[in-house]
Amino acid sequence: MSGNINTRNYWELRFTSGDWEAKRGRWQTYHFAEGQIPFLHLDNDFDGTLLDFGSGLGDAMPVYKEHYPKATLIGVDISEAAIEICKASYGSFAYFVRGDVSCVPEADVIICSNVLEHLDDDCGIAGYLMSKCRYLYVVTPYQENPLSPEHIRPYDKNRFQAVGGYSYKIFPSIGWSQYGLRDLWFNVRVKNVARFFLGRRLVRRNMQIMYRFTNPGCGSAPRHSSWGPQRSKHA
Repeated sequence: MSGNINTRNYWELRFTSGDWEAKRGRWQTYHFAEGQIPFLHLDNDFDGTLLDFGSGLGDAMPVYKEHYPKATLIGVDISEAAIEICKASYGSFAYFVRGDVSCVPEADVIICSNVLEHLDDDCGIAGYLMSKCRYLYVVTPYQENPLSPEHIRPYDKNRFQAVGGYSYKIFPSIGWSQYGLRDLWFNVRVKNVARFFLGRRLVRRNMQIMYRFTNPGCGSAPRHSSWGPQRSKHA
């Protein structure tokens, strides 16, 4: 029996209790999306379908709307409470569906941001999402240590080799990575000098990794610049 705390009831409670907002979940979602835009390399006139899997309270949608005003935007989340909030907040320009991965319609681009680290069958879900789109972008924490209580596993460059070929980017992200004089320079870099001499584990700056999968058999390719060579599933 799985000990995963990330049940539907768990997330219904987080979204209805105010805990998500209190812990700046809406702010984090917005800034995650803002930080990912440069790596998507989609043209501003992209007019295909962009789907956000695990959309939470939908706070990535205004970011996508600003950058891709011609796109059809869809959000999918398992939480009924979250979807109702999404519809109230962003239903004027985006569509929202309550359900799990089996409810995902075909899209040109699917973004799965900071979701799969919560789920047991991450590779199976990534493979299914890839079958529903031309481009799939999966974003997770990179080499997270220690893990958040909600997270099932750490991620590295090789995590999805069984799913298919992919490219990846590793980058700092507002809402996840340390920034500034206190958090980055003092708590990480300066204190690491003391940790080194005391024989303690050095602390890494928190980073994110974005995996980009391509499915040439699904739909037409959105216009964007190349990410360069793909990582082979057998590499």
